[in-house]
Amino acid sequence: MKKVFVLFFALLLGAAAQVQAEDMQAASTPADKPRMVVFVVGVEQNQVGDFLAILVGNELGGGDRYDIITRTDAVQKKLKELREYERSGNVNEGELIEWGRQNNVSMLCLVTSIHLDEYMFAAQLTDVKSNKLVGSGDYSSASLGSADLKKVAGALAAQIQGNGGGSSSSMGQQASSGSRASSRSSGGKSNGAAYNPDGIELVYVAGIGSGIMATKGFYIGKYEVTQAQWQAIMGSNPSAKQDPFHPVTNVSWNDCKQFLAKLNEQTGRSYRLPTEAEWVYAANGGSNGDTYEYAGSNNADEVAWHDGNSGWYSGSSASHTHKVGTKQPNSAGIYDMSGNVWEWCEDWYDSNHSDRVGRGGSWYGTAASCRVAYRNSSTPGYSYNILGFRLVLP
Repeated sequence: MKKVFVLFFALLLGAAAQVQAEDMQAASTPADKPRMVVFVVGVEQNQVGDFLAILVGNELGGGDRYDIITRTDAVQKKLKELREYERSGNVNEGELIEWGRQNNVSMLCLVTSIHLDEYMFAAQLTDVKSNKLVGSGDYSSASLGSADLKKVAGALAAQIQGNGGGSSSSMGQQASSGSRASSRSSGGKSNGAAYNPDGIELVYVAGIGSGIMATKGFYIGKYEVTQAQWQAIMGSNPSAKQDPFHPVTNVSWNDCKQFLAKLNEQTGRSYRLPTEAEWVYAANGGSNGDTYEYAGSNNADEVAWHDGNSGWYSGSSASHTHKVGTKQPNSAGIYDMSGNVWEWCEDWYDSNHSDRVGRGGSWYGTAASCRVAYRNSSTPGYSYNILGFRLVLP
C-alpha cells in the first residue's frame, strides 16, 4: 500500500505541474470557457483526493469543454477548509456555492467519499449561478489503486454527463467490474445477496414458505436513505445535521412519497416504503429468523445509535445522527435497523387511519425504543430530525 501511494504522489506531482502550467497560460489569455472547480472530500489520504479531482476534471472534458481548476491556491485553501468540515462531519454545500460565485466559477463538481465495507463515491455537478443540480453519479470500488481511481473518475463523469456506461438518472448507476451488482432475477437468492440498481445498495431478503402462507422475497436498502441520495433527487437537503453520508432527516411520510415519485420517474423502477411486516421481517434477518432484541444483537451498543451512545445526555457535539453503516449489521447484512433514525413504513398505525408507522428508534431515543418489537407513529405530515426512511424494491 505504501508503494501505491508513493506512485500516487509521483503521478500527482506530474499532474499538478501540468495543471499549474495550464493555469498560468489561462491567466495570460482571456477565459473563453466556463470555469469548473472539482473538489474531493472524505478520502483519507489527501494526495489521493487531489489526484482523483484531476482525473474527474479531465474526464468531464478538461480543456475541451471547461477551464478546469483543481490546483490553484484558492482551491487549495478551500480544500483545507472542506477537510476540516469533513472531519467534523459537516460539508457545507451552500458555502461552496457562494465561494464559487465570488470566484467566477461556473460549475462546481463535489465528489464525496466514505469507506464502509468498500469505498463509496458520490458526485454532484452544480450550476453555480442557478444553484441547480445538473448531473450526479455514484460508484463503489474495493480498492484505491491507480486503475481503480481511473475507473471511479470515468464512471462518475459518464453518469454526470448521461452518456457511455453511466445512467442519465440523477441517482446514477454503478457500472463496470469495480462495482457490485446482481441480476434482476431473485430466484434462488439467499439473504444478503447484493443488488445495486441506480447506485442504491440493496440486499435481498429471501421469502419463506409456500402457498397461502408464503412470504415473498424483496430487496431492501442496505442503509437508510442518505442526504446525498435525497439531494440528488430533490435538489435540497432538509436535514438538521448536514453530512452527505448521514441519513436524511426532517422528512415527513408525505415527503418520502414525493421523493419516491421522482426517483421512480427518473429510474423507471418501483421503489417504495417497506410495509411494517416487511420491515420487521428484514430487521429479524429475514429467513434467518433471528430472535435478537435489537436488529442483529442483544446488545444495543453493537448495532444502534441511541441516546446512551450518541452524546445526547452529555450534550456532546456528537449528539446527532451518525454516518450510515458504522455499527455492525444484522444477519441479513442490513445496517441501522435499530437506532440512528426512525424509519417510516407504508402502513397506517391503527384502524383510525390518522398516523403512519415508524420503526427502529433513533439517536435521540432510549435503547429500549430501538428494539425490533417497538412500534411508534406520527401523522403523515410530521417531520423532525429523528425521522428518516429506507427503500424497498419492488
